[in-house]
Amino acid sequence: MPANNRIYYASQAVQLLPCDSEAKNHFGSGSWLTPQGLQSVGMTTNFNLEQVFQLGQLELYDNLEGVPEVEVTLNKVLDGTPPLYLMCTLGTGTWTTTSPYNNGKELAELVNNRVSFNLGIWPDNVVAATGNPAHYVTCSGMYLSRFSYTLPVDGNATEEITLVGNNKVWNSGTQMQVDEFNPSSGKTPTAPNVMRRYSFDTGTVLPTGTAGIPIPSGRSISRPYVQTITISADLGREAINELGSFAPYCRYVNFPLEVTSEFEVIASDGDYVNADDFATTSGCGKKFTNLENKEVKVILCGTGTTGSSSDKLMLDLGKRNKLTSVNYSGGDTGGGNATISYSFQTFTKFVMTASGTFADIAHVDDTADSSFYS
Repeated sequence: MPANNRIYYASQAVQLLPCDSEAKNHFGSGSWLTPQGLQSVGMTTNFNLEQVFQLGQLELYDNLEGVPEVEVTLNKVLDGTPPLYLMCTLGTGTWTTTSPYNNGKELAELVNNRVSFNLGIWPDNVVAATGNPAHYVTCSGMYLSRFSYTLPVDGNATEEITLVGNNKVWNSGTQMQVDEFNPSSGKTPTAPNVMRRYSFDTGTVLPTGTAGIPIPSGRSISRPYVQTITISADLGREAINELGSFAPYCRYVNFPLEVTSEFEVIASDGDYVNADDFATTSGCGKKFTNLENKEVKVILCGTGTTGSSSDKLMLDLGKRNKLTSVNYSGGDTGGGNATISYSFQTFTKFVMTASGTFADIAHVDDTADSSFYS
């Protein structure tokens, strides 16, 4: 095989294998999942060094290695196929044809589950990354560390996740095999439905009303002019070490875990959020509060009809979201519109529920091929 001149999107592919809390491979006796709609992959490796010096000399005495830190970031368009979140937190649960075990479960129930990651590199003159790659890297026993969902008014809705772990090995050979993109066997994946601004389901619950996002006066529907929604959380992942072992035996999430949501809207009537200092009010018998708990539930619809339960992706942040900041900007002499960004926070509450194509394993498991291929 001639040497590669470069690596680009058609010459690389990613696979994921759900694992239990001890990084033992689980899914399908070793069959890997191939996520669809990936836009980018990034990988960072840091080696933690600790210096030892001694009396009597200026030069370094020793430079000890700690546990290496490996971080992988994946960005995917929300396209009606199973999200990365479901693939990375499945653990030892099963995935029936249209329902993964972790569907609709609380974040706290899934944080100990791990996932192994493969990135294969094919020659730069192929039309599809299929079969065995020339080289591939395996990062085993990775933990979900961060997730973020962005729903813009322009462009595609996207999902970004970050995995962290301590093991990364480059290989070559036949241990990695990808069949999802094999055009010679008629396998050309087609997105069921890429999420755009019109995929915003009417069942979505926004944090509107007092101490929330105001509904524009005179509007016939009870919804602000939403431009962008972002939902994210950073799980942190602290390591626990033990005597007799080099690697940590666990990387836990430090609860309570903050989950944030931000809503950018076109300003029409001002932000209508009051910040009262209660300077003239007695402290006795009074609860001082500017804010209210708000429900946040974002629903994206695929090919199913609006309001139906089929073909949906729901991100549920519960009913205890409170406003942390509001930012009014824009509307300057350059001619742009004034916008308002409302930032909310809750803790430990995040539930993803997928149905229809969003939960259909045929889209990511090449052992369960379906009409997804055209």
